[in-house]
Amino acid sequence: MGKSSQFSEILPGSRVKIPFFKRAMKYNPCIWRRLNKGNFDCVAVGGYYHITMLFAILWSLIHSIPYTIISESHLLNRRSRCKSLLKKLLLPFIIKHAAFLLPLGKFQAEYLIHYGAKVKDIYYFPNTSDVDFFIKESKRCRKKKNELKKELEIKTQYIVLYVGRLAEEKGLFTLLGAFKEIRNIYGKVTLSIVGEGELRDDLEDFTSEKGIDNVCFAGFIENKELPRYYGIADIFVLPSRDEPWGVVVTEAMASALPLILSDKVGCREDLLKEGRNGFCFESGKSRQLASYIERFLENPTGIEEMGNSSRGIIKGFDYSYCEKNLRNALGKE
Repeated sequence: MGKSSQFSEILPGSRVKIPFFKRAMKYNPCIWRRLNKGNFDCVAVGGYYHITMLFAILWSLIHSIPYTIISESHLLNRRSRCKSLLKKLLLPFIIKHAAFLLPLGKFQAEYLIHYGAKVKDIYYFPNTSDVDFFIKESKRCRKKKNELKKELEIKTQYIVLYVGRLAEEKGLFTLLGAFKEIRNIYGKVTLSIVGEGELRDDLEDFTSEKGIDNVCFAGFIENKELPRYYGIADIFVLPSRDEPWGVVVTEAMASALPLILSDKVGCREDLLKEGRNGFCFESGKSRQLASYIERFLENPTGIEEMGNSSRGIIKGFDYSYCEKNLRNALGKE
């Protein structure tokens, strides 16, 4: 690999407007010059959507340097005809010439195989968190659960937790709709929403208009402080309508929380073991989501048992697992 005194380097970037695309494309103008200077043995490209990524692939092909694709795409959502056509034209070529492929999980591997990848070229490379950190810190915070709940002014017995951006694709109105049903039955539960985004005002207005109480919007929380929220929570929910992977799921699992994930969450095939560490519901179905939350509230022992299962499962998807697979992939070259 190219040697550097820095662990990482961020190249200056800009955006380029491309016809027929809704959003401007990201581009790092000096990518070609930087690759020329690098003396690299392999180039890891985080996809193919942005211009910089395509230039990195083209550079690798011209200079006969092996490249790999880190892929988070899956087939769980339909794409526009334009995107589908571009993928059919471009992806088989990119995949065919890659030295090996690094999908995040099983759904992502399925996607690559759909576009021509060979199983022998696939090495799993999940987008995981610092599992050991979240195990250690969440345990520490759980011991101070009552104290932390007082600090956060949470008075209920149970906490349902969401962590992530407050954006349309996250399915948060589905979560609020489900929680409204739960609050009509149970008075001992709080919904804690951790994160920031363009949808916050709309979500708060919806909560107020529908009279949904016991909903706490915590805003953006630094990574080092997240174990406080995982440590006092009882159930983790990710209700996304479109989720390539879901790194917050790995954080929740390391924090020994049972899961309720929508069927559009890209990591569920790898990390959710139905009935063992949580449940999957159909995206957009508030009533179905509410029924799973209710199932946990009716069976408190199941919360602890499934939470412990989550922690046991995620221990196999830590940084060392990624390192091992990457070393194996590089060793084949």
